[in-house]
Amino acid sequence: MKQNMLFLMGVLALLFITPNANADDKEKYKLFAEETRKEVWALELPEFTNTAVPEKYKDESAVILAAHSRLEVTKKTRFNVGAFLGGFHYIDREVNCRDLYRMLVQINDKAALKEFSEFDYKAEIRKKEWRYDENYQQVLGVRIIKPDGTVNEVSTDEYMTATEGRKDREQRQKLAVPGLEIGDKIDIFFFNYTSLENHNLDPFIFRFRQSHPMLSYTVHCEIDDKLTTQYRTLNGAPDFKQSKDEDGNILLDAKMKDIEQTEPGLWYNPMRQTPMTLMYITNSKMKKYTYIPESTTKKGLQANPDAAAMQEDDWDFMKQAKKYTGYGGLSNTKKGIRLLRNVKKIKKKDWTDEKKADFIYNYYHFALMTDLKSNCNNELFIIYFQGLLNWVDVPNLLGMTTHENKEPLDKLTNYRNTTWFLALPESKKYYLPPSGYLIPHEIPVRYQGRQAILEPDKEKAKKLKTKAERERLNLPAGTADDNYNITAIQADLDNTLLTVNRNEYRTGTQKEYMQEMLVKMEDVDAAYRRLLSIDKEFAEEVGKKYADDLQEAFRKGREQEKENYKWEIDFYHGENAKELLDYQMQCLGNRPDSAAFIYNVRYTMDGYIRKAGPNYVLSAGKLIGEQTRIEGKERKRSADIYMSAPRTFQWNITVNLPAGYKAAPEGVEKLNVKVENECGTFTAKAVTENGKLILNILKRYNHKVEPVANWEKLLQIQDASKAYEALSVVLKK
Repeated sequence: MKQNMLFLMGVLALLFITPNANADDKEKYKLFAEETRKEVWALELPEFTNTAVPEKYKDESAVILAAHSRLEVTKKTRFNVGAFLGGFHYIDREVNCRDLYRMLVQINDKAALKEFSEFDYKAEIRKKEWRYDENYQQVLGVRIIKPDGTVNEVSTDEYMTATEGRKDREQRQKLAVPGLEIGDKIDIFFFNYTSLENHNLDPFIFRFRQSHPMLSYTVHCEIDDKLTTQYRTLNGAPDFKQSKDEDGNILLDAKMKDIEQTEPGLWYNPMRQTPMTLMYITNSKMKKYTYIPESTTKKGLQANPDAAAMQEDDWDFMKQAKKYTGYGGLSNTKKGIRLLRNVKKIKKKDWTDEKKADFIYNYYHFALMTDLKSNCNNELFIIYFQGLLNWVDVPNLLGMTTHENKEPLDKLTNYRNTTWFLALPESKKYYLPPSGYLIPHEIPVRYQGRQAILEPDKEKAKKLKTKAERERLNLPAGTADDNYNITAIQADLDNTLLTVNRNEYRTGTQKEYMQEMLVKMEDVDAAYRRLLSIDKEFAEEVGKKYADDLQEAFRKGREQEKENYKWEIDFYHGENAKELLDYQMQCLGNRPDSAAFIYNVRYTMDGYIRKAGPNYVLSAGKLIGEQTRIEGKERKRSADIYMSAPRTFQWNITVNLPAGYKAAPEGVEKLNVKVENECGTFTAKAVTENGKLILNILKRYNHKVEPVANWEKLLQIQDASKAYEALSVVLKK
């Protein structure tokens, strides 16, 4: 491989003489980094000589004047004497990868200065196990180009090294860029060297859109043609120009100029909207060590391959996975037998298939959660769950889908990007791998509405006397009425201190995040034992040491709980409480008859009420919590809007006014607002009665996805809610 990567040969020579971790590893890494920087800065990249910023970008926070990705992947086969003498498979398969990302950025304001002033990255990773070896090194290079053309390279001495990991064998590098100022240009690169033995590389992603405009982005790849290279272009990414060098290695080149459109910071899904290329490089000769999908057995280049072939890889992988389930990831035999014994009890119960499936799912999930040494992954969970359903004669079908941060099934690029699930064919209930503490057949937000495929329903086909075929569908998606957040507030005034008693009632997608952030393991244990009618603690039946470990986990959860609720208050208001008075989780939300996640928090806030002569001024609007402000360039939108889900927020707020005080009518009137359009609504109604100020407020987003043509309508809703935050009412005697 000669054409464009000769600049790395000096660097590689240094790598080859770098031994395993020892006392002078830091010095060896420092030398490696210095030589790498010299070689990279010497590269001839014409696009990086263009330092003029077009007039249309003069008001941008930053402009990427040029960006370049460069990738080289080679393979090596070597004879392992130790394995040969031990009677094992004695050929080691090695893949070496060198990839570079470099960009030249114009710094135009304080935000960009802050963004590009600090870097933190992993310098070295070394993992060595039996027949598995990984060496990884990363180098950062930074140069500052002043307006007068002066080039200042950041000295190696400015990079701070810290060690971490087992025996301090992993190094981190940190850099605070000295001397960078507004008006400067910063030339940055990341160079990664990876050497893997007997396993394959992680995927590569080339993104043709960033958070700042780009004048130019070029990609160059050189890949051994004895490897299998599969890539897919998404969302309008340019295809590669393909060629070969004199050694037969695959050369791929792509470029895009004047990339004006940027990635918004709000309501944007890069996998659906950013032009990008996904690339997987596989050494198919590694099948002695890992699963090698059928689509990769053909060496060479596969450009935008048929997604059906990747789907078949996954169906085949499912078959392989079913052979190695053990006790479903539980850490010892006793726990596994306990699970099987309890599942067996329900076989003859007069329950519906759905109730049986829910019970088994919950019991298996609970067993894993309370097994601190379990090693279950999502694939194993679904496969073992299917085995348990089959054992109690619950008909089910295995399916595959992808979540919203992966490509859809009709553009599948690799079998590893799927998620497996089970479906009950009669009730149309779908069971995804556990996510937080949802009801078993609740579909997590990132899977709702996604493309899915079910294995053939042979029983249905037999009844209908038709050929059994796979079914294609979209997983169900909730509505704004399914995803509800009701906030009930009782607020009391004590001079200039406001005491807030807030209750949160969350359903559907609105409960997922807060469940994981606030619930402690002790509450989960208790809730699932009640749900499953477990008379004594699960831990008591598996030995004292296990019970002690679990109790220690409970203790740590209790210690952290108060801090979690303090975080929740800051998340809601955008500021800390003066004092947290009380908090309680009231319902976990993991059962059909009580599906809402409910908690209560009581605290005091400063700054919500102030004295104005004999009167008070109450910042009533702030009680709805901090609303998202959309300002600056974010107000101009050229990309469609992708939200997490359609959803509804409702506030029922009661403020008990001080004795003898009344809310000024003109202030109360301003607290009545109505904005409504096809995208959603923000409405607020305010009244005073019996010494109370009562606010009933509703904010709704009707759809998960909105076309960019509706952006102004969404802004109307968002601006109304943000403006409401600033509304105050005078309390007069």
